Amino acid sequence: MPIPRPSANVSRYLLTVVAITAAVLAARFFITWAAEAFLHPIPILGGWLKSLEIVELSVIILFAFLGFGLGAASRHLAAKTSVVIKSIALVIVLPLVFFSSYWLRHHLWLSQLTAESGLSRQEITALANQALSSEGGSQGFWGYYTTTTRMPILPATVAELKRMVEDQKWFRSELTRFSGIEPGVFSMIFDGAGWGIRLFYMVLAFLTGIIYFFKGLVWADAARLRKVAQGAIAQNKA
Repeated sequence: MPIPRPSANVSRYLLTVVAITAAVLAARFFITWAAEAFLHPIPILGGWLKSLEIVELSVIILFAFLGFGLGAASRHLAAKTSVVIKSIALVIVLPLVFFSSYWLRHHLWLSQLTAESGLSRQEITALANQALSSEGGSQGFWGYYTTTTRMPILPATVAELKRMVEDQKWFRSELTRFSGIEPGVFSMIFDGAGWGIRLFYMVLAFLTGIIYFFKGLVWADAARLRKVAQGAIAQNKA
C-alpha cells in the first residue's frame, strides 16, 4: 500500500480548509443578505430584530460546522503535528468569517445609498465616511462597525446621511428633556447595550468554533487510527 507523500497530505489539508471556509462564508453571506433584503425592512419588527441582531444566532450552526470541519481536516496532517500548528487555520478563519457579515452589511448599505442618490460610489463612500467619522470617529468598515453598535439602523438616503449627526443629537436632547437624565448617560447606555450584544455573539461564535474544533481533532485522530488499523489488516491478509 503506497504511503502518501507529506506534500500531498498538506495540499489536501489546505484544500479542505479552503473548501470548508468558502462554504461557511457563502452560507453567512446568504443569511446576511436574506436578512437585509427580507427581514430587516419589515416595519417596526424588522428594526427591532436588527437592533438585537437576531440573525447572528446562525453563528451557532455555522461555527460548529466550521470548527469541526477545520479540526477534521487535520486527518491529512501527520499524527505528530502539534495542536498549535493545527490551530493556525482556526485562528485565521474565525475572525474572517465572523466579521464577513458586517463587511457585507457595510457594502449593501453603500449600495443602497448609491442606488437611491444617483451619485457615484466614490462620492457616496466619501459622504458615508464623513458621517461615520463625525458620529464615531472612524471611517470605512471599522467606522461602520462601531457606529452600528449604537445606531443599528443607519440612514437610507443621502439627505438623512447628511443630517445623521444632528438627528442623533436631537434624539438624545429629546430623551434628556423628557427624562431629565444627562445625554451622556444615554450615550453610555446605547454604547454598552450595543457592544454587549456584539460581544455576546462574538464570544458565542468563537467558543462554538473552538469547542467543535477539538471535537473535529478527536474525530481526525480516530479516523487516522482506523486507517492505520485497516492498512495493518490488509498487509496481514496479503
